[in-house]
Amino acid sequence: MKIRNKIIIGLLSLLCLSACDFLDETAYNKVTVGNFYTTKDGITNGVNGLYSTLREMYIQEFLIYMCEGPSDIWIGHQGHEQWFEWTIDATNDDVRGFWYRCYKTINQCNAVIESLENNVIPGLDDSMKERFLAEALFIRAHHYYHLVQQFGDVPMPLKPSTSAETTAHKTKADDIWAQIVTDLEFATNNLPETYPASDFGRITRYAAMHHLSIVYLTLKRNDEALSYAERIINSGKYSLVKSHAELWNINNKQNPEALFSVLYTQNAELNGGGNTAHMYFTSAYSEEHPGVLRVIEYGRPWSRERSTDYAIRLFDETIDQRYEDCFISRWNITENSVKENVFSPFTKKMEEKIWTKGELAMIDPRKPWTPEQIKEVWPILVFLPEYMREQIDPQKDVQSEQNPNAEWPSNTRFTSYKMYAYLVKHLDPERPEVNWTPGSRNVFVYRLADTYLLAAEAAYLSGNSQKAAEYINKVRMRAAVPGREEDMNVKPADITIDFILDERGRELMGEMHRWYDLKRTNKLMERMNDPNISPRTSGKFKEYHVLRPIPRDQLTNVSNPEEFTQNPGYGN
Repeated sequence: MKIRNKIIIGLLSLLCLSACDFLDETAYNKVTVGNFYTTKDGITNGVNGLYSTLREMYIQEFLIYMCEGPSDIWIGHQGHEQWFEWTIDATNDDVRGFWYRCYKTINQCNAVIESLENNVIPGLDDSMKERFLAEALFIRAHHYYHLVQQFGDVPMPLKPSTSAETTAHKTKADDIWAQIVTDLEFATNNLPETYPASDFGRITRYAAMHHLSIVYLTLKRNDEALSYAERIINSGKYSLVKSHAELWNINNKQNPEALFSVLYTQNAELNGGGNTAHMYFTSAYSEEHPGVLRVIEYGRPWSRERSTDYAIRLFDETIDQRYEDCFISRWNITENSVKENVFSPFTKKMEEKIWTKGELAMIDPRKPWTPEQIKEVWPILVFLPEYMREQIDPQKDVQSEQNPNAEWPSNTRFTSYKMYAYLVKHLDPERPEVNWTPGSRNVFVYRLADTYLLAAEAAYLSGNSQKAAEYINKVRMRAAVPGREEDMNVKPADITIDFILDERGRELMGEMHRWYDLKRTNKLMERMNDPNISPRTSGKFKEYHVLRPIPRDQLTNVSNPEEFTQNPGYGN
């Protein structure tokens, strides 16, 4: 079917036919002029250039809002009122950016695919041709997966567009899913199992299997989902690293757990816009204490995504190491010496405190502390949960010169939309200075722990809770506090779809899976409307919110608006 779409073409000349050099420290991250796709060098660079388009998704700010939160485990905060207030409409810039980036990449994939399928390319043998085709089909399928999950029925061009066209036609979601399966099955059958170390980051057969497992789970084809996940697990090609602390060490980019990575580099000339995810989960720690300023170690604070109270409650830190390994909840003095006058709960008067570098300055203890506990660590600031502001008036109930006998010590503070314990998975300590935006951390799109949890979900849905528990315990044993492994062990009777979803939250927070997990498990409506889980969206989340609005300018630029209509519930 011929799909014509002005937006796909007009935005950026989507074949990337001009001024689009994507460079990396590895030779395969380049794109060249499309008319060279008929030569071996040209098609090689064309395929390699598709990898750089993945950087335009992973991880940009719009992807975080579209794939992680607002959700049951994230609150979309500072800078984007539509996400915070849950008033999403067709003018949303993140929805728009997501839509255009997907179609830009799809069009570039289609150009490569058409060339491989229709040209005899001198010097390109059949095995390399099939591999190149598999890589392009995987990347196209990956972007259609994003689109159909987010928008439902959408245009599905399978041929490249080379000129502006003004009509657009939707393809049914079922047909898009069928095309995704076809593309990924081809990729599974034609991609290599491994590459030389110099080609780390290229898509393997096992990455395609992992993607198929997700797709089949979504389509309720659970036996097939389990089969593909188990083929990865039993291949012996991958293994869990020792701990999350090791996994998220930025120097451990090429580790045996990573199935599919998007690569970045520290070379600023080759890194493009870089991986900017390091900013979006980081709270405004540098606005709370005179001795704690912005430093690379703690990150650049943009306060875009804050974990919900429900998300924090998922972790039992007495037995589960993941909270300690994956969150910053304590901040030390960053300056050599800082003087501060603070009110003492002991002497009931102002005292001079000299803070020294490395001294503990602030704590977010997750759970409420008593006044006695806070007093014991004075003058360290202790941040109580934000909801306690309803019980404690800082003006009346917290000690100061004007209110020396109040119940709560002067070092009592509260978390807020800007200040909270935050995820470390995306922090980038290799940036040259604290306000540097383009990060160089690789993105783990798929990793083995996710595969285990997909296998567990598929096994459970197929009626095998025993196998589901075994796979979940593989992940939980790695996460156990030393000596508490038995406490982390779960039994078949413990397994429910809610438990699996919570375990995926504990393991995969911030890794661009949550929205799709909630949809796949049919828990999106339930959790987004539960005031104990998602208080910001509860009562506001409607059935139509399961799909996003089609961007307004997409609608206004088509010549067949009576046919190409907005998703239900959003108006125009």
